[in-house]
Amino acid sequence: MSVVSQRKVTSLWVTRSDRSPVSFHTSAGADFSTERISSGLVRVAVAGELDMRNAPALRSYAGDQMHPSSRLVLDLSDVEFFGSAGLTVFDELDTLARRRSSRWALVGGRPVHRLLRVLGDPVHAHASLESAIHALRVPA
Repeated sequence: MSVVSQRKVTSLWVTRSDRSPVSFHTSAGADFSTERISSGLVRVAVAGELDMRNAPALRSYAGDQMHPSSRLVLDLSDVEFFGSAGLTVFDELDTLARRRSSRWALVGGRPVHRLLRVLGDPVHAHASLESAIHALRVPA
């Protein structure tokens, strides 16, 4: 596998023995990846900066991973900067979850928690992946 530039790879599928295939996507300062945790449960992880340059790409990418009656963890624990444009991703996931009878949970790092705290915590952010997975396994 060769990469032309650190930020120019658009999509790549890799098979790992411990989990289902992982999808990678890069968009303007952020890397997105998808990992199937179990049947009907997917983790979308983001690393880098989330701002107005790449929030639309993440909305689309995460939305494509949310299937009917599925559960999705949006893991932003490796996000170094979280701009207010990232909040649009949460709105989109809420809308899709209602339409598709799905559920989603958020894992946030310090930048995410900081902005949510300033806004009065409009979205609950779990401190760990394990906590988010547990919340999604409990019936709604």
